[in-house]
Amino acid sequence: MTRLVTTDVPAFRAAIAELTPRVRAAADGAGSGIRIIPGTGAWWERLGDPAEGYLVDEPSPAPAEVHARLADLTVPVVVSRRRVRPDVAADAAPLETPRHVVVDAWGGRAEAATLLRDAVGWARVLAGGPLAVVARDAGSVAEVLALAGAGGVGVSVTRAVGGGVGATLTAVALGARRVEVRVDSATPVVEVVHEDDTGRSVRPARRESAERLALRRLVDALDSGERVRDLDDLAADDALVSNG
Repeated sequence: MTRLVTTDVPAFRAAIAELTPRVRAAADGAGSGIRIIPGTGAWWERLGDPAEGYLVDEPSPAPAEVHARLADLTVPVVVSRRRVRPDVAADAAPLETPRHVVVDAWGGRAEAATLLRDAVGWARVLAGGPLAVVARDAGSVAEVLALAGAGGVGVSVTRAVGGGVGATLTAVALGARRVEVRVDSATPVVEVVHEDDTGRSVRPARRESAERLALRRLVDALDSGERVRDLDDLAADDALVSNG
């Protein structure tokens, strides 16, 4: 079955072509198949158009009341977050619950809120589950969150802002096994390293583009009927950033 894709996000044109014949671009925006929505501004308002499924690209943080409304959607929604890719998250997931997780992020002021939300996302992944805010300290150039995970996992997240462009993020899980994740906007490749008493293992780089990955996941969900949890994870991360 070939599904129509409607989008005005240029970055997804190559992904549509690569996934042919599973998908094809809808002519003149016609049809109610898959809709790819840029995550700028009030992106959630565009999820009311008829569609089989939605793909939201790099969404800006949304308030809790918006996420509550989105929870009522009956079609799958895939969220593309290039700094928190689900395939890389699966590579980084610790085999055992860590004792502590440390996440440090740096970027420009324009994306400060989104960068902090993605840093919290990596804290959630490495801690192995939901987090709660213990304390928060925000200054003019840095913000620090102390979080707690299940089983007594301690988590610290720091986001610093400065001039220039781009962003970097390092997330480390400490326990019987050390897991380190390095994200740099200068390269699409995310580095994941596992270390324990048997040695050091660097996970193979994920080469699939973020756009192709997100679109493929949505098509797979539509074909299988499997529930997508992207909005749940996004809501949890947004809540920690906004309510901390």
